[in-house]
Amino acid sequence: MFCVKQKERDLAMKRNLFTVCAAGLAALLLAGCACTEPAAAPAPKPQAKPVVSGTCPVITTAGNLTTAQMAIPTGDVNSSVVLLETITTSEVYVGEAVDYEMKVTNLTDCPLTDVVLTSVIPANFDLKGSAPQAQVSPNGEAQWKLGDLAGKETKSVKVRGIPTQAGPFVSCSKVDYRPVLCTSFVAVAPKLTLDKTMTDAVLLCDPIQIKLVVANPGTGVLRGVKVVDTLPEGLTVDGQKQVTFDAGDLASGQSKTFDFVARASRTGSFTNSAVATAGSLKAEDTAAVVVTKPVLAITKVATKEQFAGRDIVYDIKVTNTGDAPAANLVVEDILPAGVTVVSTSAGGVVSAGKVQWTVPSLAPKAEAAFQIKVKAMSHGTLTNKATAAAVCADAVAASADTNVIGMPAVLLEVIDVHDPLSLGDEEVYTITVTNQGTAPDTNITLVCKIEKEFMTFVAAGGATAGTHADGVVKFQPLPSLAPRAQAVWQVKTKGIKAGDVRFHVEMTTDQLGRPVNETEATQVY
Repeated sequence: MFCVKQKERDLAMKRNLFTVCAAGLAALLLAGCACTEPAAAPAPKPQAKPVVSGTCPVITTAGNLTTAQMAIPTGDVNSSVVLLETITTSEVYVGEAVDYEMKVTNLTDCPLTDVVLTSVIPANFDLKGSAPQAQVSPNGEAQWKLGDLAGKETKSVKVRGIPTQAGPFVSCSKVDYRPVLCTSFVAVAPKLTLDKTMTDAVLLCDPIQIKLVVANPGTGVLRGVKVVDTLPEGLTVDGQKQVTFDAGDLASGQSKTFDFVARASRTGSFTNSAVATAGSLKAEDTAAVVVTKPVLAITKVATKEQFAGRDIVYDIKVTNTGDAPAANLVVEDILPAGVTVVSTSAGGVVSAGKVQWTVPSLAPKAEAAFQIKVKAMSHGTLTNKATAAAVCADAVAASADTNVIGMPAVLLEVIDVHDPLSLGDEEVYTITVTNQGTAPDTNITLVCKIEKEFMTFVAAGGATAGTHADGVVKFQPLPSLAPRAQAVWQVKTKGIKAGDVRFHVEMTTDQLGRPVNETEATQVY
């Protein structure tokens, strides 16, 4: 027999418990929801149809099985929390083992905790065991602690025992549980990382490429991310010592990259750290750069003194005193006006008044040598300048002077215009002085002698004035005769006697150690 005790109905609503009375021998129909004590004699078999009234159980019989169900607390599975079911055999034999099953189902989507099924074992039933194992009190109450029931989950208890005497088998069961209100939230663990990279080695004139990558490899959103890069002394970004980036929010797995360019004001090694912050989180990374520079030094040595027209040698040396290779080294020698290149060392290109050499690279502490040979035809001081330049290196220059000494070289020429000459006719002697040297000739003086028995003096003139006395013609000194220049004088005579006549000229200058003599022969007939 199954029923719900009316007096416990209100208590079941408050405590979420339900008591079921089970008879292992027969299932009786309920009248209303009243609970009747078992009769001494066996009751007639109930009909196989459910009877529902208020919060009473639903009982069905099919063959030899009787099933009782109760939805707690409303009696309606659509509005209740727990469904308690008992499945028993309608009739059993005394002394034979019998099994029955009790099921507890969570009708909701929410979990229930501390679910306990309690059943009173009647005196005429010898409990042999259950699955799961029951805790049985001395007063015959068996209890199964089912733990938690997830939404829509069902747990069952199977009981085995032996009826010890004839008559109805009455067992009352109840379910206790605790409804649970669950609040869901997600615990996240965002993580802040920072990776800083920069060009590891540059020339002083080159930009330093810097990259900052801030990331969140953790879970959840990282909010308010900021990155600050404070540069060491000697490095700046657009003249500033500090660069700040607002990275905003970073979702899980997200990263942001910031690229910028720094410049160095000097050579050396520079190490600095960038810091990223987001709330209490902090990340830091460090990078380093080595800044180098080629430094050129140049020397130039020239022949100190040389005669015009002879070789003048220029020796040029370029040294890289810096700590970086001097790439694309260009050495130029600016030729003084009036010189002619005789030769250059290997690689020298002569063009537009200069000689140029190109060296792909000059290693630190290395030296390169260059040479030029020239000739100068004019005397005086020649200043020669050489320059050197390379990538990222300051241009350098050096000069050297050469004193070019001029050498005068005069040529004396005397010719007669009318040779042979008839008696009584006039003869003209032309005297030409040419400076074939490289320096002026000064104080050029001419003295001419006429053979008086054959000729008589008529006139004299030319570059300077001349005077005659007793067959000797003297010309005033010519102060200076430039290189490659000429001076011309003339002496006019008349033939007075036939014969082989000689006209003699003597020349002296400041630069000549002794006189130069020239004689011209004339036939008078």
